[in-house]
Amino acid sequence: MELDFAVLCQEDFWRQAWEQTRKSSPQMRRRIREEKEAIEFWNQVAPKYGQHHTDKRQERIERVINILEENGMLTQEADVLDVGCGPGTYALPFSGRCKSVTALDGAREMCRILEEKAAEDGLTNVTVLQHMWEDVDLEKDGLLNRFDLVFASMTPAVCDYDTFMKINLASRKFCCLISWAGGTVNEARSDLWELLFHEKDDNRGYHAFFQFNLLLSMGYYPSIDYFNSHWVNEETVEEAIEGLCRSFWLYTEITPEVKDTIAGYVRERSKNGVFRQETSSRLSIMTWRVDEQF
Repeated sequence: MELDFAVLCQEDFWRQAWEQTRKSSPQMRRRIREEKEAIEFWNQVAPKYGQHHTDKRQERIERVINILEENGMLTQEADVLDVGCGPGTYALPFSGRCKSVTALDGAREMCRILEEKAAEDGLTNVTVLQHMWEDVDLEKDGLLNRFDLVFASMTPAVCDYDTFMKINLASRKFCCLISWAGGTVNEARSDLWELLFHEKDDNRGYHAFFQFNLLLSMGYYPSIDYFNSHWVNEETVEEAIEGLCRSFWLYTEITPEVKDTIAGYVRERSKNGVFRQETSSRLSIMTWRVDEQF
């Protein structure tokens, strides 16, 4: 099919293409939990979130910070909003490099952990807001055009056109979004997806592609960097079974049969009582100015 170049330059084309691709993905087709229900998943994983692959995670954080500082986005005068902040992966290191950080997340446990860490470190410029990003009313909540930098990293809070555009509206100068830019390889998840649903898990991650072109069509000039991410997670058999059941709960009821399938898979591939998962993915760091639209 031949597309008119003018069509490719239209915001509506990329908005619709993103939405259609998102809805047709296995993850969305199989999803049985609303985002408000899924918050319970994040509450449960919060205590262990980010405890693994520490060196690689720190390397990624430093790379992101360097990009933001080199481009004048993260400065001592900047007010920063971190959307989907989790336990403070970026909000905490940002706090020593800017004027203030407003950290927002829908999961109460993520917010609680972040508040505890900030208090332990004596940080007085970090404000934690427990809100679902999709429910935030920017004008009513006083967040409209309030921040010099609006930042979001690998968060389900920014998952579609509306939540993506909200980032623009909250910023008065810069935005940064870290998201999937290619396939994620996790053998255990892929194998179990096929065992449970009798289809392959297509997780190529189209987000950056649509977001980048959407911004271009709106007259912005985003910059984008790519990097590979790899991490290893080792757990006891029972911890692995519990974690995988929790993950697949987003897509199916965890019946005794489903749990038996997951448990059988884990036990068969465990060594000396330890189940090892390796995950590889390609991520993008996309930045743009909201005060320069042509």
